[in-house]
Amino acid sequence: MNKNMKRTVATMMIAGMTFSGAAGVFAGTNMQKIDAFLNHSIGFKINGSTYIPKDENGNKLAPITYHDTTYLPVRALSNALNTPIQYDGKTNTIYIGTSSTEQWVLTNYTEAQLDDIKKAFAGFDGFETAYAPQIMIKGDALQKAAATADGVNLLFKNMTVNVSPRDYSHDYDGTTVILTNGVKAKWYKQGDTALMTVKLDDRYVTVSSPGGKLSKAQLEKVAVSVTKVGSAQTDLAKVTYTAAQSKAIKEEFAKFDGFTTAYAPTKMAKDDAFQKVASGDSVIFWFKHMNVQISPRDYSYGYDSTNVTLPNGVKAKWFKQSDTAMLTLQIDDRYVTISSADKSLSNIQIEQIATGVVKMK
Repeated sequence: MNKNMKRTVATMMIAGMTFSGAAGVFAGTNMQKIDAFLNHSIGFKINGSTYIPKDENGNKLAPITYHDTTYLPVRALSNALNTPIQYDGKTNTIYIGTSSTEQWVLTNYTEAQLDDIKKAFAGFDGFETAYAPQIMIKGDALQKAAATADGVNLLFKNMTVNVSPRDYSHDYDGTTVILTNGVKAKWYKQGDTALMTVKLDDRYVTVSSPGGKLSKAQLEKVAVSVTKVGSAQTDLAKVTYTAAQSKAIKEEFAKFDGFTTAYAPTKMAKDDAFQKVASGDSVIFWFKHMNVQISPRDYSYGYDSTNVTLPNGVKAKWFKQSDTAMLTLQIDDRYVTISSADKSLSNIQIEQIATGVVKMK
């Protein structure tokens, strides 16, 4: 190999490719045959540790060298670098990092699925309370809930979520990470499968993607959404204000000079209900299960916080006042802060509700 070969790093197509024959363009496509080499002499180190890229079946992968450029197996590296990757077949586009194709949806379990989940937990004395993830990547689906010797496996097409009184990560070397809700979790490996375990209440949640379909970042997001079954498994509802309520909301905003334009939440949990609006140094919407404050002040300022990106692409921050988690985001010239004092709403639901705060007509 040429000693002066450039160490340019580029990405390889997610789908398998066969390299043979002379260069030439396939008729009717944008694919081109090339002569290239599997370069077994190149090694990998990630953050100082040796890394061997493998496919989802555990087979070793080698970089490809073509015209002094090295092409790496991007799917294998995405999990190692904790960077999500997706391929959009409709547009032939590879997304690395944030993806317009990465769509999270609520799990919305059927009654039969909820019954199966609860039955799986019911067999454990002192551990009967059922837990399950609230979100999944669009296109995923729960296949079955199965009790194991010491826990419950929720088996999806693209991921496995285990809930157990045991900490499976205890005897493994791993890497500690902080999730978006501020909780510590641990990444480790069993064989070639990456797993992450986090403590939740009186149990441990372990998430993995045996087929490699989900990245570490995606699995971390799933782990944050795990909560008690029945407390937040339904979709959101639209908030409909009566004429009198709309008038009262606008009157509260009218009390603030230069801040008179009224904004209001348009989403809530299905079992929630709007109760009243009031003002102090902000306009506060009181619901049964949440408070929504709209103010010229950033209430998160001065607090340790965790940055998140909402489903609509807007940046927001999670922080805590006492034991209450709060989400703050900026909309136009104001800050919106949402919380659930009775903890009926999950972080995921609050993030979805935040995307529905809009200017009133």
